[in-house]
Amino acid sequence: MAASPLPLSDIAQNAHKSAILKLNYAGVLKGYTDGTFRPDREVTRAEFAKIAVMAMGFTEEQANMLKGKTAFKDLPADHWATGYINLAVSQGIIKGYPDGTFKPNNNVKVAEALTVYVQGLKISVPASTNGQWYHPYLLEANKAGLYDAKETPTVAAKRDVVAKYTDAFMETPVYASGAYYDKDGNADGTIQKLPVVKGAVASYDKAGSKLKLAGQKSEVVIADNAQVYGNLIVGAQVEYILKNGKIAFLNVVTADANIVQGIVKTGLNFTTAVGDEKKFRALVNGKEVILDVETGVSVTRSDIGKKFVAVMDEDGKIISITITDNAVSGLVKKTSTVSGTKAKKEIELDDQTYQLATDASIKVKAHPQAKAATGSFADIERGDLVELTLDVDGKVSAVTATKLSTTQSIEVDTNDNTIRFDGAEYDVLQDTKLYVDEERVDELDELSDDQVAVLTFDEDGNLIKVEQGVGVSAGKLVDGTTAYAAGTPAKLATIKVDGKTYDILANAKLTIDGSSVSATSIKADQLNDYRIISWKYNLGTNDIVELTAEKQTVKGYVTEKSGRTVTVNGKEYVLLSGVTIDANAATNDKEYTLVLNNDGKVKAVTGAAKTVSGIVESVEVRKENGSVASAEIVVDGKSYDVLEADAVDEVDQFEWVTLTLNRDGEVTKAVAQGKASVEGAAYIGIESRVNGDRYVFHTNVSTSLKLTKDAKIKYYDGSEMEESQLKSTDEIDLWTNAEGQVYLIVVNKR
Repeated sequence: MAASPLPLSDIAQNAHKSAILKLNYAGVLKGYTDGTFRPDREVTRAEFAKIAVMAMGFTEEQANMLKGKTAFKDLPADHWATGYINLAVSQGIIKGYPDGTFKPNNNVKVAEALTVYVQGLKISVPASTNGQWYHPYLLEANKAGLYDAKETPTVAAKRDVVAKYTDAFMETPVYASGAYYDKDGNADGTIQKLPVVKGAVASYDKAGSKLKLAGQKSEVVIADNAQVYGNLIVGAQVEYILKNGKIAFLNVVTADANIVQGIVKTGLNFTTAVGDEKKFRALVNGKEVILDVETGVSVTRSDIGKKFVAVMDEDGKIISITITDNAVSGLVKKTSTVSGTKAKKEIELDDQTYQLATDASIKVKAHPQAKAATGSFADIERGDLVELTLDVDGKVSAVTATKLSTTQSIEVDTNDNTIRFDGAEYDVLQDTKLYVDEERVDELDELSDDQVAVLTFDEDGNLIKVEQGVGVSAGKLVDGTTAYAAGTPAKLATIKVDGKTYDILANAKLTIDGSSVSATSIKADQLNDYRIISWKYNLGTNDIVELTAEKQTVKGYVTEKSGRTVTVNGKEYVLLSGVTIDANAATNDKEYTLVLNNDGKVKAVTGAAKTVSGIVESVEVRKENGSVASAEIVVDGKSYDVLEADAVDEVDQFEWVTLTLNRDGEVTKAVAQGKASVEGAAYIGIESRVNGDRYVFHTNVSTSLKLTKDAKIKYYDGSEMEESQLKSTDEIDLWTNAEGQVYLIVVNKR
């Protein structure tokens, strides 16, 4: 159980840290929003009213019910503390002044705070006989263990001192009536407002998160979300608070200065000299030291190289010691090997790197329940859970690596809610995630028996995810390609992505650069540097069943060229060696397509004039003084200026045209290809066929022409129409392309 960081940044060295931590946990006296406690700040009467009512068991909800108007003339209804003050006054916890004021911003004095808590214990206090009203209260506070006379009673109480008194009050045992004394004057109550268990740790099971104090019969479990402060070891004095039967708050009272930890270097009596019978050598903070032990503490030669944590008394002698294997565990962040005269092997966990001893043993478990088998350093991978045993020099003498992901053919037991494989059985827990074809499923019976699955585990060995079926991904880059080779058996083509190699099944559906391609035609390096638009692969086997990929390309005009660097669309690209581009690329009218590799460098270049195609909506030639001033053509709703009017002389409305543009977007050439193949025919209807093809019937039910996939419908004036607007009484013109397919239906004037 790892210790929690202190919740308040300014209490580490405070004498009343323990009380502050307990009250912060209980919600009675918390810190500020900036993470500080401000222990030296003096407490006002308004603040103390809140602290006192919370300490006596009242709640925020109860205080909120009493917010608003008060009986005090100096306390407006909108003051933040009215609810707490009204509650405190109504319960006799605190009083105002005879002049009708409360003086909320005045500091509360030590004697006043103690008086409130003495009254809270229902202790009868006689009147003072020496003129100091608070003396009898201080005496009773001292008897009850609230006051040790260290603070001057007439000074303002600071926050840490109020925490000290408040904690003592809440931990003071009372009777069921809430009184400290019974009618016979006995103080043997057993009820605490803040039940705190205290004692010395007799045993501590770190792995199981359990501990037992001296005198306790059984262990107590530490909750997973417990607040644990300090170095929890056997022998340390602790105090804890239970919630739902588990430790929810634990504070180690033993000071850090009294706890020593390190590596055992010798057993006791390491020199056999008189006086060394109770001494041993150890490494502490990287330095070799000699430590003394009290009678009954044992350190033997078999402990050499192991870790120890010990508690020392005020004389610096060890009174208790816990010795464990010098081992660390965690997830592998990185492994590295150095060869040569300074050869070494290292494993990095978190931000700590560990070097293996030359004779280090390595064992590997294929999954958490698998038997450990002899392995090699090469078997250890990023993400593996490892346990490293360290020698006295801090080098790794043994490694056990556990794989937290495995691919297995599984057996599904829906009755016991388990999955079995490799002789192991794992429970499918409530939060175990199940996937089929990368879709989340809720029921175990949706997984298939005797089928391969990818299983993932957490560091505790729990099964957290099971994946079966086909995986889907996109946006990856191909690092390498091997060719398909026919034979018995055939050698499948492969691609390498993110360091993993995937087989392309012979019957896989491939779409490369927009065209369907056979998986058996893939050549070596063919798909290198391609971007995967989408792919599907069998989970666990990495067999690709579908793949859509295209070259990484950038298309546009070159605006700047300098050496081997060109600028396209505002971004610079470097041409690889051997790749050339026109010397005048930055000024000519070509639109260039740059093919990139995975590093973003240009591996191929093609250039051609930019063209656009579509249906002509209008052509306008404007003249001034008998000469052509400008020309414009509108194609598919977009206007283009024409550089020379002659370019569009032969172009008419509704024709299919291909425009050639310069880098300024002006038309330099126009080629019309469409024609009105049918004119003034009766519209019969449009038919869609099973294969997706569509036909328009005209004149009669036997005469039809095939429509292009993006065929349009327009009224005679050029306005757009929907198919649903066509009528059986319409007369139509059908415009066809070079293949004889209808790209435009024009409805004649109705």
